[in-house]
Amino acid sequence: MIQKKIHFINIGQRPFLFVHFLAIFSAHRVNPDYEIIVHLTDEPYGKFWMLAKQYCRLNHVDRIESIFGNPISNPAHMADVIRLEALMKEGGIYLDLDVVCINPFDPLLNNEFVMGREPDSGLCNAVLLANPDATFLAKWYQNYRDFDTNRWNYHSVVLPAKMAAEDPSSITVLDKYSFFYPQAQDPAHLYLWGRKPSLNDILKRLVKNGLGVLYYGLIKRDSQRMDRYLSFHLIHGARWHYSRARAAYAIHLWEGFWRVPYLDALDPEYLLTNNSNFARLMRDVLGEGAIEQLENDCQSGMEHA
Repeated sequence: MIQKKIHFINIGQRPFLFVHFLAIFSAHRVNPDYEIIVHLTDEPYGKFWMLAKQYCRLNHVDRIESIFGNPISNPAHMADVIRLEALMKEGGIYLDLDVVCINPFDPLLNNEFVMGREPDSGLCNAVLLANPDATFLAKWYQNYRDFDTNRWNYHSVVLPAKMAAEDPSSITVLDKYSFFYPQAQDPAHLYLWGRKPSLNDILKRLVKNGLGVLYYGLIKRDSQRMDRYLSFHLIHGARWHYSRARAAYAIHLWEGFWRVPYLDALDPEYLLTNNSNFARLMRDVLGEGAIEQLENDCQSGMEHA
């Protein structure tokens, strides 16, 4: 049984944005009986951090400069290692600070190790569920013996997909709609933010997906790669995409791609008044009363940055 613990990580002293608060707050609201732990090398700052601290336990950790003798310099790679070590020690669920919870994780807790597909890339480590003694988790960590900082997402996304193909019995792999839909550069992401893909974008994506299915299905006979292209969701409208998002366990908000123009615009007022699928989703999941209280808290002087 996977422990009812949700882990987040913060590396370095940085401003704590509303999207980061929303990750912790949604985890608390959607999974109220779970312990929330933030592993941090330094405390972030800002009013949203002051608001977030009431929902979590803080665990101070050292910066990781190397693993198995291989140097680590990028904070993202440090976080990749810290999350595996935290799960090996305590088990539970790891979430990036740009992942918002939509539905309870309870139905997944009987698995040993769980990841979700990231379309066109592999298995994304922004969401992980694990028993501390999971075979897949231990093997993944040992594979960092050949870590190379120049291979950006190899150990975090590409490698676990290869491992899952080699030993599918050691992992439960969920489809892209469970955690990672819409993908950052998929035109379908526009529906989440109250916009609509152009006809040209739709046609390009449908042609790409059709060719991918033909190539990997008929020529390469690679069912795993073909599965990445079996998505023709752009033929649907905003209502269908809302329903897909509402059925997910979580949504990754791809801070590296979406901070501008989407995430920097988020605040309680946006969630209360905007008609985008994302704002509607947050009102549905969090409750308008909770968001209104949050807006009051933000205006009441909790600015001990």
